[in-house]
Amino acid sequence: MNCQNCKTITEEGYSLCAACEMRFAGTLLRLAHDVTPLHDSLDATLHPGGHSPVRIQTATPPTPIRLDVLDLLDMLDATARELWRCLDVIDALDWHRDPRMEDLEATLIACAAHARLATFADAGFYMATINGIARKIDLVLDPPEQRREIGTCELCGTMLAAGANDQWVTCPICGTEQRVQTVKLRRLEKLCWDDSRRGSAAEIAKVFADTGIAIKRHTLTVWKSRGKLDVTPQGISYSSVYRLVISGELDKELTVTA
Repeated sequence: MNCQNCKTITEEGYSLCAACEMRFAGTLLRLAHDVTPLHDSLDATLHPGGHSPVRIQTATPPTPIRLDVLDLLDMLDATARELWRCLDVIDALDWHRDPRMEDLEATLIACAAHARLATFADAGFYMATINGIARKIDLVLDPPEQRREIGTCELCGTMLAAGANDQWVTCPICGTEQRVQTVKLRRLEKLCWDDSRRGSAAEIAKVFADTGIAIKRHTLTVWKSRGKLDVTPQGISYSSVYRLVISGELDKELTVTA
């Protein structure tokens, strides 16, 4: 008989192999631990910081309750109680035998410790369902760091994205690992050597700042008003800004400002 999750051969009468049973039980226990931070996350005016106790005040939302978290709690509660009924072989319509557990956390712990966790017929289906809910809960409690495009891969030209504190980035296509700063500099070089590449003062200032060249949008606006930049209806030329920077014009501007 094959394991319903990993398809490896398992003992007769078992729907899950020993390794998948341990993973399934571990996921249920982890979800039991996540119930409290999920309840804390219901308050939309606070971000509880995922699994950390630090609370960060956020802007007041249009509703005091995070409905996405409420939906996750309802989904987890319904799935956990349905799983418990399957493990105890209780008909969903037989409400007289419905095991009213004290709370969601206790239900999840009881399911994880149940003797039939790896032997009941739909173990693989419920394991996949629970894993899907666990992934959604992880995204709510510990949202991924905001990533933005920084430039293209040196080898295959794929656009790369990195977080604010990332030092290295790996191309998802060819697997090449590159320094984030190098990718940003290479992008700036391409923009500055192409006279057709143009942008607004804010866009250009942001690209230069990403590579470590601190230039303010106001400075570009001043240069534009003085006629020092190549400007068309499409925007300011990156190359004209670059020429002023390497000529020392930016240092002069900073000296005058100081």
